Amino acid sequence: MHGINLVHDLSPYDEQHHVRVVVETPRGATIKIKFDEDLGCFSLSRILPLGVAYPYDFGFVPQTLAQDGDPLDAMVLIDAMTYPGVVISCRLLGALQVEERGLRGRPNHRLVAVPVKAARKDDVRTFADLGRRMQQELERFFVMSSSFTSKDPVVRGWVGPEAAIDMVQRAMARYKERRGDRAGGAGHGGPADRGPSRSVQVPAAVLRPVALEGVIAATPAAETDESQQPSAVSPVPAVVATAATETAPDEQQKKLPTA
Repeated sequence: MHGINLVHDLSPYDEQHHVRVVVETPRGATIKIKFDEDLGCFSLSRILPLGVAYPYDFGFVPQTLAQDGDPLDAMVLIDAMTYPGVVISCRLLGALQVEERGLRGRPNHRLVAVPVKAARKDDVRTFADLGRRMQQELERFFVMSSSFTSKDPVVRGWVGPEAAIDMVQRAMARYKERRGDRAGGAGHGGPADRGPSRSVQVPAAVLRPVALEGVIAATPAAETDESQQPSAVSPVPAVVATAATETAPDEQQKKLPTA
């Protein structure tokens, strides 16, 4: 049976114009799982540090291209356990702005959303409704989960649903521009440079959750180019560095790092 490519063949919005998120790493996983476009299936990206597990489902919005060269990341606050490859229609609460100060020095923002079909989250309309404690725990998770990598992330703050929607629109525009450039260079349309689409294999089970211990927070800084002024982030002396200057989105479209 012919499968679809979850990055290129799936629309970023459903029929009701809700954002679609493809789950890569489900809640409770102590590894990071990533969709491999070349293989057409999910593969192991890395093992998380001891004591760290994904608190919620983590994935991407299809047909988007973030400033780090990958599809736009999204965390879905879902109370149930899903699996890699599950597609969830979501309502955006906002986005957590993250800058990676490592080798490539780039922004890597994370959308935060809730499933449209999650009745217990009906009263949650924006990231502010999560409460400051919940916001801080998510901030620290994204910092701690990247420990022992070259990313060196720092949290810059939160933005609301409108700014998150704008991030999606910008990422869609980047995706279309890159796809058009590649199609022109190869002499054909679509994502042919990535190879043919293949069916997706979904694991039958997911690791049980473990507690998150030994967390690190980041320091606040100026707003990024893709959003409004973020809310403040509580500083912790454990992470202190000079922020890298972020390249404007138009320039990043021309110099996207390879995934």
